[in-house]
Amino acid sequence: MRTLAYLRPGEKVLEVGCSSGALTERITAMGCQVTGIEVRPEAAEKARRFVERVLVGDLATMPLPLPPSSFDAILLIDVLEHVVDPVEALRRLFPFLREGGRIVVAIPNVAHWSVRLRLLTGRFDYEDTGILDRTHLRFYTRATARAMLEEAGLEIRETDCVPDVPILRFKRGLVEANYRVASLFPGLFSTEFFFVGAPKRNT
Repeated sequence: MRTLAYLRPGEKVLEVGCSSGALTERITAMGCQVTGIEVRPEAAEKARRFVERVLVGDLATMPLPLPPSSFDAILLIDVLEHVVDPVEALRRLFPFLREGGRIVVAIPNVAHWSVRLRLLTGRFDYEDTGILDRTHLRFYTRATARAMLEEAGLEIRETDCVPDVPILRFKRGLVEANYRVASLFPGLFSTEFFFVGAPKRNT
């Protein structure tokens, strides 16, 4: 899983939107200490098996009783598209990141070829999961996602994409080719973008 590549064993991690703990379980298996934030109480209860602590509430409005500068990494994987004010929500987390730490954000790409094709046929059908998840409040391209993060005060140091080239999708042994093509045309052939960075010093 791509998210794990940005973590190191033994780190303290704040996972925003930990859901029922599917990713959390893999992070703790690395030896990381995880604190979770989850808006749905029933999902948070399931995640308790894998976290040291879980806070239940809406990131935008809930109290955040966390020690300052206490996390090596803060994860927002498929979170900010669900938030009314993602800029302010992200800024709320900055004080909890240690010096030298990183914030990892993953955001779905609404400019993916499959969405463009639907728009050409006059369709914009919401789905239960994926890019057009019906619970998404905001939709981003690579450029608008980057602009939003920079507006919040995040200095982006690394970007990556989740490739999805249709002609290569089901071909064994072509994973690297799939990634290379998506890297050349990320706006068209990526389902999701990863941004890794830290708060700007003057923020």
